[in-house]
Amino acid sequence: MRPFALASCAMLAACATGTPPPAGPRAFELAPPVRELAAAAAPAQPARLLRAYALSIETVGAGPAAHVDVLGRQARLPGGLLVSVTGSRAPGAFGMTRSLGLCGLVSLRLDTALAPRPHIPADPARAGDIRFTDAARLDVGTRMQAIDLRIDGAPCAPRAAEPFTVAVQTRSEVLGPGGPGGEPASRGALAEARYECIPAPAPEPASALHPDLPGDMLRVECRREAMPGGASGHLSYAWIASSAVYLLTGHRGQDIAQNYVYTDVVLDP
Repeated sequence: MRPFALASCAMLAACATGTPPPAGPRAFELAPPVRELAAAAAPAQPARLLRAYALSIETVGAGPAAHVDVLGRQARLPGGLLVSVTGSRAPGAFGMTRSLGLCGLVSLRLDTALAPRPHIPADPARAGDIRFTDAARLDVGTRMQAIDLRIDGAPCAPRAAEPFTVAVQTRSEVLGPGGPGGEPASRGALAEARYECIPAPAPEPASALHPDLPGDMLRVECRREAMPGGASGHLSYAWIASSAVYLLTGHRGQDIAQNYVYTDVVLDP
């Protein structure tokens, strides 16, 4: 893995452990109806949780080509939800996200922010207490929260060639300076996205995505329709069976294409 400003740990494995930082200023959780439905659809406890990863995103399209490096850490909550925290670096910019999601397929709670300098992602093991980092000063941010969730099929237990659908309605806010604890600078905007997904006819070795991933993976292609006037496109995923999690591998939109290359992974022993 080539040098990466975010990776101040000597090895990525060192970023998969640590003490959770102090509690953030606002609860990081889902609305009860969404939480209950997501928990009912969550996968069984995986054999080996994917604890951390590093990846590079290559983007081509109407504008100049772009490159982003990402470090991510994730943990499984008792109810089965997946909590993750990422730090990313693009030329001249650093970003952070934290999310609660449905087995890595869609985010149901998502905070994003720009940062003045690179940071290692915070430990996500205690989702209710996490901040972006233990010492980050955030310049701007947005918050997205799912207010309705509909599921048809078994997205967190995909079977070869058996389609499934996930639809989520969200409310997003743009926050004022001072980070995710600040007051919204704009009222919540409502949106809805529908994911129509088709798994591949057969699994393949997960090592095709990264040599350290054990067992099988199932490729899944999803068509994402966003309303009103949101970004629609096609998303490519790999379902990592041993970790019961999706990894995003590609995205195609009207004028953009992204390829996700995983350069490092850390799994539970």
